[in-house]
Amino acid sequence: MENSGKGRTIRTIQFGEFEVSENHIFYFENGVLGFEELREFVLISEEETAPFKWLISLDVPDIGFPCLSPWHVDFTYSPGKEFDLENEVLLTIITLDDGNGRMTANLKAPIVLDVKQQKGKQIILPSDRYSPNFVITKHRE
Repeated sequence: MENSGKGRTIRTIQFGEFEVSENHIFYFENGVLGFEELREFVLISEEETAPFKWLISLDVPDIGFPCLSPWHVDFTYSPGKEFDLENEVLLTIITLDDGNGRMTANLKAPIVLDVKQQKGKQIILPSDRYSPNFVITKHRE
């Protein structure tokens, strides 16, 4: 990542040490469900884990959430018309193993990143159309 002169060095379990410039930090006023106290995040992309991205907390850098575009999970995903997909990126948090050998996606509560204002939020869609535990894969026995 480039350094705009104002940056922070972050050390994580997943990605080691790296520099984060201020213009890559997203502020979550209300945190993420279950982690409401965490407010600053950076989105990391790694070639080795593509198409997954990682939403890493800057407050507690060892906390990170694997994410995918919801359209990678369900190409008919339709969260509603209130999103500005020109300036907002939608992501779904992935559970790599739900305890039953399944990888699941939370399509019910996507992450919304406003790339112009560098703000993020997690919203809960009012429709019952999407599950917070949409099964992507099952472990085969």
